[in-house]
Amino acid sequence: MPPLFPSARCAQRRALTIQRHQSPPRAGLSRRWAGGAVAALCGLVSTHCGVADERMLLAADNQVVEINRSGTVTDSISTHGHSGIYEAWRLPDGGIAYAHKGGLAVFDRHKNLVLAHAAKNGPKGTEANSCAVLDGGARFALMDSGVAQIRVVNRKGEVLSETQLPELAEDALHSRYRTVRVVPGEKAFWVAQYGKRTLLKVAAGAGEILQRLLLDPMLKPTSANHMAFGVSPLPGGALWVATSTGKQLLKLTSNGDVARAWTAQELGLKCRYLLGTQQLQNGRLLVACGDYHLKTMEEGADLLAEIDADGRIVWRLTRDQLVDQIEGVIDSKSGLEEMRITNVHAYDSDRLEDVLQPTR
Repeated sequence: MPPLFPSARCAQRRALTIQRHQSPPRAGLSRRWAGGAVAALCGLVSTHCGVADERMLLAADNQVVEINRSGTVTDSISTHGHSGIYEAWRLPDGGIAYAHKGGLAVFDRHKNLVLAHAAKNGPKGTEANSCAVLDGGARFALMDSGVAQIRVVNRKGEVLSETQLPELAEDALHSRYRTVRVVPGEKAFWVAQYGKRTLLKVAAGAGEILQRLLLDPMLKPTSANHMAFGVSPLPGGALWVATSTGKQLLKLTSNGDVARAWTAQELGLKCRYLLGTQQLQNGRLLVACGDYHLKTMEEGADLLAEIDADGRIVWRLTRDQLVDQIEGVIDSKSGLEEMRITNVHAYDSDRLEDVLQPTR
């Protein structure tokens, strides 16, 4: 997959955006070149550490972008008019599956759309926002928040099962449900009730609530509202949780006790949110930091972070590395360009048969 480079129109638009906000373009450019040189060196070092073929697929609101560890864009999908792309997954056959506001989209390795499963219209509107890949891409579980339902569909688009979730009539459409993940070794799902700051473990199909975790008693006080967003189940029952605007990470035991807890400030992250997470095979955690609704560029400086067991950042992707490679979204209020990275899927691009297994 050859690297993609920004178009002349893209570069010109960004130059105008920089001028409008009176940022020093030469200094910023120098920083980006310096950052690129460091990232390139890191890439060479990584070659000897066995991670040269690692790729990360980023869900970025209106597009899906693949990068390598140096921050270079290696692939993308952005031509289907979908918005609200919160999650994207590389598949063992080289294709891509993602959840967007309007439903589920699955593509083959040539980027042909092979499955489009629409979200249903509920009493408060339509919004799908998460999906889980099952059986190596033979089936998919779609979180359809608008109707509070998880639907499992096959490659033909046939609905194989429906798991009804508790109705959240008092919550706005955007504050109902978020992430859906399969519970390892069980016929069950973890889901996040966004506005209620609650995690539910529900039986697949039956919808019986097997476990309920209220996050409020576990969280550190903050001026921003906590919202339950990222959920990463681990073998043995442990669970990583990220709280969106509250910007906190929790690792919970199988009993629901807090094993570790960090705020973005304690981690040293400059970001607006903590969103989707992925546990790597080496025990470290990848975290997506969406820069929605920026007020200043600085508060959205970090887009991804890899965090070790002691809460130290061992690698990060910054907006300076990405901003000249992809078309971001210009916020209508601030006029600032936002990358909007909500989820990350890391894998070894030379071993697609293991693409759904943790890397490194």
